[in-house]
Amino acid sequence: MKIISRTVVITFALMLSVSMQAQDDHINFMSQPKWKKVLKVAQKQNKPIFVDAYTTWCGPCKIMDRDVFTDKEVADFFNDNFISVKMDMEKGEGIQLKTDWNIKAFPTFLYFNANGELIHRVVGAYGAQEFLSYSKMAVNDNLMAVNLQKRYDAGERGGAFMYEYLVSLRLGYHKALEAKVSGDYLSALSNEELLKEENWNIIKHFMKDPTLKGFQYLVTHKDQLSKVIDSEDVESKLFNTIDKQIQTWSYWYGDKPFETKKEDNLLKFLQISGYEKAPVLLGKLLANKYKRLEDKEQYLAILDHIVKFNLAESSGSIVNYANSIINTYKSETAWAKALLWLNIAEAKETRIEHKPAILTAKSKVLAKLGNKTEAEIAALAAKKADKEAEKAGTKIHSIPAMKMTGMTTPKKSN
Repeated sequence: MKIISRTVVITFALMLSVSMQAQDDHINFMSQPKWKKVLKVAQKQNKPIFVDAYTTWCGPCKIMDRDVFTDKEVADFFNDNFISVKMDMEKGEGIQLKTDWNIKAFPTFLYFNANGELIHRVVGAYGAQEFLSYSKMAVNDNLMAVNLQKRYDAGERGGAFMYEYLVSLRLGYHKALEAKVSGDYLSALSNEELLKEENWNIIKHFMKDPTLKGFQYLVTHKDQLSKVIDSEDVESKLFNTIDKQIQTWSYWYGDKPFETKKEDNLLKFLQISGYEKAPVLLGKLLANKYKRLEDKEQYLAILDHIVKFNLAESSGSIVNYANSIINTYKSETAWAKALLWLNIAEAKETRIEHKPAILTAKSKVLAKLGNKTEAEIAALAAKKADKEAEKAGTKIHSIPAMKMTGMTTPKKSN
């Protein structure tokens, strides 16, 4: 009997231990409680409050619950420091609180002091360590959003402070305020201040418009900037800012008037800037412009210039250019140019995994030109290259775009 009793005790202890460990590996949430009750608990324990404001349709909310709130370090931090609450913002009291708390996207994470005063906000899904670092700001008097706002309102404007304040605005999804504050700060900087290290993080993360005088000054004085900031970091920021703006214009769907003046500004700047990567960017900018204007003659001419003068960023870019001609033009002259571009891409490309796309496009254009035999040869060569890439483990697989619910509230159908 003693042996049996001891076994039972040990088994129960192990089960209890596993149960307690499982609890420790997840934030201990109060689920859908009355807000008044939460405040009473917080005041009694003298602890701040953490609210996971979620909806049942929000995919990223579920990912946070599954992958982040079950992280031991995250769970330990919240269980030690907060009264944690899960609140469905489309159910019961959550419906009104959504308005009271000005929640516009999901997931939204709110941090209150023990008296129920909002002190910090984080919007969006993150990995465990990143979320933990943003949440720790809520228990740091120097980094919590409410104190940063007070310091800004009091007139503080140092570079290090402004970066911290702008980060808090971005985390809180205050898009309009972030744009205004960053724009006001950056436009007020002198040329000398733009080149100072203390302002680099703000420039790197919040300066997005390549038509600003300040940004264009940095492009023409990047050698001076590179004396205080890593040159690769500088080069990446300058090129990507211009490139992203061009991409934005290339996907302009007409919901508002096109930014013609800004496009002209950037075009003229790149022409006179002396920036070594200006020719590549100019090619992309002009190609997008002529495509948008449906000027087929100029579009074809600029693509021809880009490929022949080695301004295409990759063989993939050339394939995209060729396919745009193959699919939209009904001109043998245009198809012949596309074939020439693909021949150039094929000759230069050494990576087997990129050959199938080139050869497939080549097969299509040869067929359009009436060269049936050569088209079949190119198609067979594409299949062979595809098998070689698969064998080498470098085959490029196309992945369907993933659609994630979350962030802004979905529009209701009529």
